[in-house]
Amino acid sequence: MTIKLDAHMPFAHPVYIRRVVDCLHSLGIRPSAVLANAGLSWQDLCDGHHMVDFQVFRQFVEHAVKASGEPALGLTAGLMLLPYHTPVGIGAVTAATLKECLQFTTRYAPLIFRSLEFELDSTPQWGIVRVKPLRPLCDTRVFVTQSIVGIFNRLLEAILGRHADELSVGLPYSRPPGNEEACLRYILSVEFDQQYLSFRLPAALLDAPSISANHDAFVRATQSCQKMEQELKQGGFVERVRRALLEGLNTNPELAKVATDLGVPTRTLARRLSEAGVTYSDLKDELRRSHAAWYLQHTELSIEAIASQLGYTNTAIFSRKFKCWYRIAPSKMRQSLRTSSH
Repeated sequence: MTIKLDAHMPFAHPVYIRRVVDCLHSLGIRPSAVLANAGLSWQDLCDGHHMVDFQVFRQFVEHAVKASGEPALGLTAGLMLLPYHTPVGIGAVTAATLKECLQFTTRYAPLIFRSLEFELDSTPQWGIVRVKPLRPLCDTRVFVTQSIVGIFNRLLEAILGRHADELSVGLPYSRPPGNEEACLRYILSVEFDQQYLSFRLPAALLDAPSISANHDAFVRATQSCQKMEQELKQGGFVERVRRALLEGLNTNPELAKVATDLGVPTRTLARRLSEAGVTYSDLKDELRRSHAAWYLQHTELSIEAIASQLGYTNTAIFSRKFKCWYRIAPSKMRQSLRTSSH
């Protein structure tokens, strides 16, 4: 495996940055200065698929940890990562069994962390997930490692409905003095100085059914992840369309309007999106879905105002669509998000 060093290599999905921002909020810290010091804006976090470069990520981590005064901020952020924010999380928690969850996660997790490789190794005794960096993580190594430990713990809890005491974790750094390692608060069995971050579970546990299994949701999430992969292969055109759509989302722009804004024929825009495995309505639906949850958690806007921001002229239509997305009413989602962040 070749490890590349490129500071401008896309590294992390903005949904991950948003979880760290949520941590700062929960600690009573306004994150605006942290974002500005890293060259990020709130608009960057709202855009669902614009990956954050590694150098920007390093600066963000540095300023976030400094502002919080919490060396284990990465772990807290991982524990706060709610699964329904991305197709990757939705697919993981709606898989039929723990094994299917791990297979899905290792297959599509690079859509969230572009510079990490995830492997699942099954033996008669164990199921082992290994996380290998495709580039040096430098001063973010502990932060990223602890974040993934937190995410993995939340994922197991969502699947099993309990804390996974059977979990054994291998950490790719030395044990700190005393019991200062934050992961020791959550993991019963931890080994230090390992080559890679690893998660080991008894093989028998892999057959455990998921308490949140949902076949239809799993199929939709798989299709969404496959489309995201296609977009990455197609380069920046889909990103350009998404940004143009995002800028005018409150007006519910038609395909022809966005095509005009981008200076391409309407048929060409539709064809190139099709080649990337997506449709214009897919992109609009994704943006509305992700922004609806974001507005509910981070603003005091009424349901009517949120519907308007997303281009709906009828609040009832928005509420019905929201229930199709999340199987919960917007007001109840807001209550759940606020509760989980405290």
